[in-house]
Amino acid sequence: MIWPGRQAPARGEAMSVASIRTTNLESVPTNNLAVARKILRALLPAETGIDNAIVAQTDLISSIVRGRMEMGASIHLGHDAAMLAADSLNRLFEVREQTIKCHQRLAITRDALGLDGSDIGCTKGSS
Repeated sequence: MIWPGRQAPARGEAMSVASIRTTNLESVPTNNLAVARKILRALLPAETGIDNAIVAQTDLISSIVRGRMEMGASIHLGHDAAMLAADSLNRLFEVREQTIKCHQRLAITRDALGLDGSDIGCTKGSS
């Protein structure tokens, strides 16, 4: 979540964890903060990677269907491949759902440790 005085990164850009300013962290062990930032540095690319895979898979499905149409071929051509790609897309969304739940659980742990999301680098809309 973005707190007053903090600006969110532009869409598609990651916030630099190194640029995060810490405030009121006297009571938080610096090791906890360092570990939380390290986890965030791993979490954000994982989330982006899943979304990139979803986009790539939808492009593949679209290419299969459009290719068949452009060739003027029977609807049967490439149907099995399109169905497999669609099944893979569904599984990617299942992975995305699990990653969202992971992010939410990490937020609960962060809060239990008394860490402030803005000091770790959490962005608006995330847990």
